[in-house]
Amino acid sequence: MQYYLTLCPKIPDANFESVAFPKASEQLETIEKRLGLPSHFEFFSYAAQNDLCPPEHQETEIPWYEAQVGIDWLDAVSKDIKSNPASVPNADQLLSDFSECIAILERAKSEGSKWHFAMDM
Repeated sequence: MQYYLTLCPKIPDANFESVAFPKASEQLETIEKRLGLPSHFEFFSYAAQNDLCPPEHQETEIPWYEAQVGIDWLDAVSKDIKSNPASVPNADQLLSDFSECIAILERAKSEGSKWHFAMDM
């Protein structure tokens, strides 16, 4: 499984995907609760999995977020992980992935794109 970023409108050569991110989901939920942040799952669109769900559970409205929301969330979580790298598996890779995601969201912010996370199973 991997998590990836979807931008609207799309930006050429602005791609983010991470295998480390889903592997740390449980630990990230603990960090989010402690910091009073929204769950990373709130930033996902599940529309790509609609064919796996009964109609009443399908996502009918795709969520889009301002780039700054993602930047702020990633920055707060990254600072916490840097202060306690043992709190998540593969902290170095996760921090590298988050840094890459922040760079893409900075670009999205400057180009007026919105975003959400999605997953590939």
